[in-house]
Order: sequence, then C-alpha cells, then structure tokens
Amino acid sequence: MKTNCVVQLFERFMPGNRSEYDVIIAGAGMAGLSLLWQIRQSGLNDLTVLLLDQNIKSTNDRTWSFWEKTPGPLDHLVFRSWNEVRVTNSEGQELFMPLGEYHYKTIRGIDLYRFMDQQIASDPRTTRSVERMVNVVSVDDGINVQTDVGTYRGRTLFDSTYQLPLSDPNATHLLQHFLGYVIKSPKPIFNPERPDLMNFQVPHSGDCRFIYILPFSETEALVEYTLFTEKVLEESEYINVLTEWISKELGLNEYEILEQEFGVIPMSDEPVEEFPLPHVIRIGTAGGYTNPATGYTFKTTQKRVTQLVEHYKQTGNWRMKSRLREPRFDFYSSVLLDVLANRRELAAKLFWDLYRKNPIERVFRFLDGESTLIDDVQVMHSSPKIPFTRAGWGVLWRGMNR
Repeated sequence: MKTNCVVQLFERFMPGNRSEYDVIIAGAGMAGLSLLWQIRQSGLNDLTVLLLDQNIKSTNDRTWSFWEKTPGPLDHLVFRSWNEVRVTNSEGQELFMPLGEYHYKTIRGIDLYRFMDQQIASDPRTTRSVERMVNVVSVDDGINVQTDVGTYRGRTLFDSTYQLPLSDPNATHLLQHFLGYVIKSPKPIFNPERPDLMNFQVPHSGDCRFIYILPFSETEALVEYTLFTEKVLEESEYINVLTEWISKELGLNEYEILEQEFGVIPMSDEPVEEFPLPHVIRIGTAGGYTNPATGYTFKTTQKRVTQLVEHYKQTGNWRMKSRLREPRFDFYSSVLLDVLANRRELAAKLFWDLYRKNPIERVFRFLDGESTLIDDVQVMHSSPKIPFTRAGWGVLWRGMNR
C-alpha cells in the first residue's frame, strides 16, 4: 500500500516519468497544439497528456490564414487582420471586396509554437517527448502507442500524423502546393490594408495557379506562388515564376528575403475515417478537416477540436456521432474538385465569377459549410452550368460504384 502511494505521488509531481496517460496526442503541429490548448482552456486540467512529435518546431515554417466573424480560440495569436481583400483575373481586372462582418486573419506558425512551448513548460500534467510514433495497438480499455523509443499506454489517442493512402480509384486527388517568400522591399509598395486572395496573372495551362499576397506593412509581405495540380514542381520552377512575378508585377529586382515557406496540402475527396478505432481519433488533415476543394484547414480544426472537448466534458466520451460536415457540402467540394482536376473550366474564370457574382459573405458561408440552401442555389447559379453539371453526374456515378 505504501509503495503504491509513493508511486502515485511520484507520478503526480514527476509526470515526465509516467508511461500511462489519459490522452496521447501524436503530432505537435497546428491540430495537436490546438487540441491541447482547448483541453486546458476548457478546465480539463486533471487529464494527463503526452504530446509526441519527431521534432520540436522552432522556425516560422508556415502561416495559417482564415476568415472569421466572431473571435476565435487563438485570436490572441493573430499577427495581422484585414477587412478587405482583392482578387485579380488573368487580364488584370481587379475586384475589391469589403468583408462586412468578417475579418481575414493570419497566425504565424512560430507564434503558435512559442506560445504553446510556454504553456507546456508550466503544465505539470502535460509531458512532451521527441519521438516518432511507429505503431498503434488497440486494447480493451485504451491504446498502446509504440514509438522509436518506447511504448506508452493511453486511454485515447489523437492522431494528426496519419497519411491518407489516396488509393480509391473513385476519388479525385489534387495537391495544393506553394512556395512563398516574406520579402522586405527597399521602398513602400504594399497596401497593408488589403491582401490579395488570388492574382491569376501567372502562366498556366488550364490548371489553377495564382499569386497570394499577405501585406504586413508597406515594405513587408508574404508573396506566394500557389498551384492546385496533381504533382509538385521542381524547386527551380517555383523560384523562377515567383522571382519573375515579383520583378514584373511589383517592380522589384532587389529585395531581402526574410523567410521562406514551402507546403503541400492534399486536396482529395477520398473518405477519411475520423474514428478508425474505439480509442483513436484522427484530427487535422488526417481526420478529414481539410476542405477538399480549397485546402483550408485551420478554421475547421478549431471548430472540431472545440466540439470534441465539449462533448467529452458533457459525456465523458471523446467519440462524437455528429458528422464533421453535412453530406451536401462534401458533395459540393467533390464537384468543384472534379472541375479543377479535369480542367472542365478555366480556374481563373471560375473563381473570378464566384467572387464577382456573389457577395463575399455568401462565398465564405458556402466554403465554410454554413450556407443555406438559398445561398447554395445562388452560388450554383453563378457557376458555369455545363462543366458543373457534368462534374456533378460524374461524382454521383463514382459514389454509386464505391
């Protein structure tokens, strides 16, 4: 009895030495850190948490941008926020769009990492370990997680590291890939009050390619070359287009590159199992949080991890019966993805018409999966009828053959 008491006290005050946890989070990226933050913010301070990742992030390797009406759970980390955006078509026509009730926000990766480093360091119930998860074994009352260092027992595993196999022949697969520079200009050339969501004045071959700009000041901005295609490019191809665009469109031949970011986001409508095992929950892109047709993940991640935590507080169970999205929004995304993948309509014209013919609030509601049926009909009415009708029938046919 005395021995057990000593062990319990030791584990309580030296949590890094325990091998059993209430929650194990695999992956210390945006999804894993957001979940940990929600767990602690909700008052679940007694839960022991193990955070696993094969490295500790210490650079500004990415930014997350999203539109939002109400304050979000990570608003204190917002680096910049805007009330207007711009879209430019391939002919150079510009569309300026005030956002009304919405704000377009950006959070830098380094700010999230540093903030959570501080939270973890002061949290005696959270253990962080630099290990790579290699296997998961389900047991009756939990899960055994095997890493390249050891084995841990958890009541629930949240996995953001799972890689979707992309092997379904009836699914559509694209990649959103990008190379961006945070540049500093020797002269004021940016409007810090207005980001460029899409500028289609770049060479393309019927696929979706555009420049994305987040201005941080009159002299500093993230300038990014983004593509929705099946394969990534050679590094030199991104660099050539990006540097030529900065020179031609911004008139800059000399500038300082402060940071560089490269990313690849899967855009796929292959079904994802959010709850693959009784005690395993996939989160982030691994859980299907990424919008298949846009690549946006941040806002859905915040919404879903908040739902999971609230559900656990109310029921004592992490598994939810409610769907991540209504089925109709998955269908819409599949149709748009099909149009983009099969070049049924030039992407530049497609997005230009979407923003030109609809109020920006309606577009945001539609892309967030929060639109009404009336909104949906109006968005569809503004879209090219023949390409989307063909794509819709194709999606329905493939779905029937799954």
